[in-house]
Amino acid sequence: MAVACGSYITLTATESGEMYSFGSNGIHFEGAPAWMLRRDTIEPMYNPNFGSEEVAMVAACGENRAVVTKQGSLWTWGRMDTIGHRVPGIPGRIGSDYFGDTVVMASCGSMSIIVLTSSGRVWTCGKNDRCTPHNPDTFRLVHPILFNNRKIVMVASGSMHKMAVDQDGMLWTWGDNFSGELCMAQRPLVPGYGSQSPVAIAPAIFHGDKVVHVSGGYQNTMVVTENGSLWACGRGWDGELGIGAGDDEIFVPRRVGGSEMFGGAGVRMTSCGPHHTLIVGTDNRVWACGNGEKHALGNGDTTDCRVPTVLPDTDKFTNGRVMTVAAGKNHSVAVMRDGTVYTWGKGTYSFFDDASRPRPGGTGHRDMPFVFEPTRLKPALFHRARIGHWHESSWLHVHPEHGLAVAMGQHDRLGAHSPLMSSPAELIHRYLQDDMHFMANYSAGLLALLGLHEKSV
Repeated sequence: MAVACGSYITLTATESGEMYSFGSNGIHFEGAPAWMLRRDTIEPMYNPNFGSEEVAMVAACGENRAVVTKQGSLWTWGRMDTIGHRVPGIPGRIGSDYFGDTVVMASCGSMSIIVLTSSGRVWTCGKNDRCTPHNPDTFRLVHPILFNNRKIVMVASGSMHKMAVDQDGMLWTWGDNFSGELCMAQRPLVPGYGSQSPVAIAPAIFHGDKVVHVSGGYQNTMVVTENGSLWACGRGWDGELGIGAGDDEIFVPRRVGGSEMFGGAGVRMTSCGPHHTLIVGTDNRVWACGNGEKHALGNGDTTDCRVPTVLPDTDKFTNGRVMTVAAGKNHSVAVMRDGTVYTWGKGTYSFFDDASRPRPGGTGHRDMPFVFEPTRLKPALFHRARIGHWHESSWLHVHPEHGLAVAMGQHDRLGAHSPLMSSPAELIHRYLQDDMHFMANYSAGLLALLGLHEKSV
């Protein structure tokens, strides 16, 4: 994605392939050298760490970070035993020759990283769950036979569980299952025990609909199906599932709502933090639910929201122009259609509860311990570069042989309410670049990556 949040940091990718980060980049684990703990910046800072390669996508969770470049390489940094190389504080390159294919997507968990290549292969590094021996310092292939040899088109990671969506809209999950986060519709016989290998989640659980988007939090999973419905399972102690009052653990995925709740054609995408969830509708409005104590919900209140609540318009923020979002531990970020960035939530935190030395929390605003509502970061902080890859001068538009596919998909003849009209183009440019030249009919794999389906085209 064009934006990602770790515990106290935000990463952004510009249309020209640069990365800006802001917040605290410390690696908080026992034995970490002191020089790794003080790489903080309150406001966005340009990161020239990827040689001549251009940043296509960023990912983060906890202390782990990853970048996928337009050249198909993976760069990682964070916890030494989860990033695939032995220099934890500095981005290290893992080229396409390692994977035998170009990398198109990455997602970080608290102790692992999952990678998707253009051929639909899945690789992981680190500890997938508390039951599986981890793979220190190396990425290993999840054998395609474990996915019934289906092509995977999207991957995602919760804190200690993994998810994948195949070209036919089937959801696969593996890892921890403490609170039902694997969507298996049953409690584990041994508390917390999940699955070491991917398990196919029956479409019947989602009323037969295909899965088009998935995201994971601490111990929860949010699923979007082809008709724009949002489903939730796992832990909802703070209201992050959006299912209202009642059960705090959901082992059978429960429908949160669709177009009747979120308007338009329902939900387009979600992003999960440890204690809250952000939801983007097809009408480009953002909703939030979960813990409100740190103002991460963006509604100016500290009250928890157990059902999705639309962010109100203010003199600083107009909802309905949101392209993509990211949820951190105590902060949230939205990137708008024009490439500007809005943040809100807790702006500082104290390491080891040392209140005398507050550190930046990833909102990017100076002298603001709390940002109560979505507030724009000045474009000058990014040297006026726009965030995201969907702008007129972006990669998509200067590669007409690939941009044609996007342009055709967004043509008015499809109808003004086609979900393609608001698709996050950042998600498809890697697939377009590699092998998705224009065809009369879009493949199911590309549509799934978009969060769409055949009916939309």
